[in-house]
Amino acid sequence: MPQKLISAPLVQLGETRGTLKLEGGITWERLTPRDVPGADFLKITYDVGGASCPEGRRQTHPGHEFGYVLSGRLGVTVGFDTTEIGPGDSVYFDSATPHRLFNAGDEPAVGVWMVHAPFGSPE
Repeated sequence: MPQKLISAPLVQLGETRGTLKLEGGITWERLTPRDVPGADFLKITYDVGGASCPEGRRQTHPGHEFGYVLSGRLGVTVGFDTTEIGPGDSVYFDSATPHRLFNAGDEPAVGVWMVHAPFGSPE
């Protein structure tokens, strides 16, 4: 029986990575060479004082978030609970729950993040 051929991996070279600078002192760098329907795989940087939304506010969207901190300190508020995570720590939450991410230290917070919004999720 012939073997099924596996297509070559799609590689994202660091020097050609797509970068978005967002309001609030946040930078997203895409870790995939093209759009992947239903998922965002990102290197995130929260500058000192950076936050996903203003203090006292929360955001929601479809999907689930998975994060891993490489350096710095990242504050994570999900619902009414806030915690601080640092290098080597990871987090998961349902993005439909009101949430806020913010730099909780005196140096940029850098991590690897994946947002998974399954096909058919409401926009």
